[in-house]
Amino acid sequence: MAIFPLTSSSGYIKTGRIRSYRTGLKLATIRYAATGRQGEKAMRFMTFLAALILMLCAQEAFSLQITGVVTTLSGDPIPHVRIRSSGTGAPAFSHTVFTGADGAFKTRDLAFNLESLEIDFFRIGWSVSQKQQQLDDDSLHIEVVMQPLTNVAQQVPASAWLGGNPDDLGYQMSNLHCANCHQLGSARVREFSANLGAHGSADRAEAWLNQAAEDLAGTGNTPKTTAKDAKTRKGWDAIVQYMRWVTMRLGEKDELRWGLEEGSPFYNALLQPETSLFSPRDMEVIVPYLAQHFPTDFDSYEGYNDTEELGEYGVTADTEIEEFTLPTFGWTREVTAPPGSSDIWFLETDKHRLGALNPTDGNITWHPVPLEGAQGPHTMNSDAEGNIWVALEDSFYIGRLNTQSKEWRLYPPPEGTLFGVTHDFAFNSDRHVEMDSKGRIWITDLGKNELWGLNVESGEIETFRLPVVSGENTFHSLLYGAAIDAQNDRVWWAQLFGVAGSFDTKADIAERIIPYDRGEGPRRLAIQGNVLWVPLFGTSELSKIDTNTGLELARYQIPDRGSSPYGITLDKKRNAIWAATCNSDRIYRFDIDEEKWTHYPLPRREAYIRVIEIDGKTGDLWTTYSSLPVGKRDPIIWGTENANNMIVRIHPGD
Repeated sequence: MAIFPLTSSSGYIKTGRIRSYRTGLKLATIRYAATGRQGEKAMRFMTFLAALILMLCAQEAFSLQITGVVTTLSGDPIPHVRIRSSGTGAPAFSHTVFTGADGAFKTRDLAFNLESLEIDFFRIGWSVSQKQQQLDDDSLHIEVVMQPLTNVAQQVPASAWLGGNPDDLGYQMSNLHCANCHQLGSARVREFSANLGAHGSADRAEAWLNQAAEDLAGTGNTPKTTAKDAKTRKGWDAIVQYMRWVTMRLGEKDELRWGLEEGSPFYNALLQPETSLFSPRDMEVIVPYLAQHFPTDFDSYEGYNDTEELGEYGVTADTEIEEFTLPTFGWTREVTAPPGSSDIWFLETDKHRLGALNPTDGNITWHPVPLEGAQGPHTMNSDAEGNIWVALEDSFYIGRLNTQSKEWRLYPPPEGTLFGVTHDFAFNSDRHVEMDSKGRIWITDLGKNELWGLNVESGEIETFRLPVVSGENTFHSLLYGAAIDAQNDRVWWAQLFGVAGSFDTKADIAERIIPYDRGEGPRRLAIQGNVLWVPLFGTSELSKIDTNTGLELARYQIPDRGSSPYGITLDKKRNAIWAATCNSDRIYRFDIDEEKWTHYPLPRREAYIRVIEIDGKTGDLWTTYSSLPVGKRDPIIWGTENANNMIVRIHPGD
């Protein structure tokens, strides 16, 4: 307790208390003593002093450590409770720690302004029933009692809402398709589904099937509907076509992506069901499954056990997570930590620029792409020299930025390129872009299902079309992840709606094919010596491939079967794989030696992540929330309007 005594011989003592009405924290107990007019003057002086102290605390950040313990009503410790502190004045917007096995937690010294400080306690299945807190100088101690919560509808991750059997094709295809841009169980999706609550699942399924039949027929005519299913039919009609439309647009102004122009052949093709990303073949599986297994009532969810549904926790009392806000409300989808740079680099796709975050002070330096028109920086990876390679999906260019000199080199696409989506660089086991024996780096063109080999010196680009599986087309295959094994002259690649395989960079031919079933969804890869790791987005699994034979050695299910791993990162120091999940509000860690999964909850709901980067100096993990659509969030619901525009650092605490 901060005490400011003023004594006199009279023994007449009054005590005043000042509270922060926003936080409810006791800031100080002020004692003052005097008699008569002198006493009144002393009282006014101490009141002024207290007000001054409060004002300074509100305007100036100071060092504060928070400690405490979380227990049940009976006094038993509760581990794995997330304690998130947030406010202004510090480089990071929030700082998160977790309780250990003894229920205790401790933060490092935090620099938040007291007047803005907010502290949140969270674990699925629990709610705060009692809280006592005491501030002593620069230390805040909080004792919290939590009680079991039966209805966890407001706590579960998005993955909890899709019912049915995770081994069914419908479950896998629904996650594979509907979690590509946002969480399948996001607030917007739940709101849409809730509007159909007046109709039974059979009616919803019929409406979905009618839409699929119409698209398969290719007539463009609306089939007759009964009065009973008219409302449902209209709703699903609108949302399906809207998703085809919105896929081609990005940003607060819904600007067209991928160099498209309204009315062009490419634009029109992507609006047609047969050649869109949401094809009739997909719809005939997904539509009835969602109608039957995605609920319309989201007010109640009981019987959810977090360790049974999500697996073991990986967090410890030493785990720390920081969120850095980016108040530009852009699509911040990728991060990288280049060798030789103390900054964490990120990109904003819809604002056509890169940014460099200084984690020490939170300052950001912007680096716009130096080309006219829309560029759409989409994917970024560094190389061993500290350069950043950027895929510009709107202009089809490839960019390289020297992080020391800040000089750009821009490589134009092959002559005559009218459409394409430059996408993923082939990186090595260090997540670094690496040249092959012919001096080329490799990148996928998602739009044309091609591998591009870029000669770094000459700028010449060679293109190679890759095979597609039966029933798929060039664009719908979605050529996604890539990894390079330069020593063995191979580039490995994966198709989200297809297979994986390898490309011989000496002979320039596709060689091995790794078959995956429909709905499994191989995505962004990681390579480790003679092992290729393949995340399966639809089935939430990790596939282990022998690069010498191309055969699958093992497969490991993520405990949350609806988590949807967008990409994985090899952690050489820990001999682990980190999985960036879309639907689960957490990252998963796979310890390779133990063949065991654990999970690390993130500080925010709808934490959609696509990539995890490891800081070579500290071993910390960096990622970013990158859900669509872009823009502000309701701070009452999400805690801040910047909830979808943050860079996140994770110190695992091992």
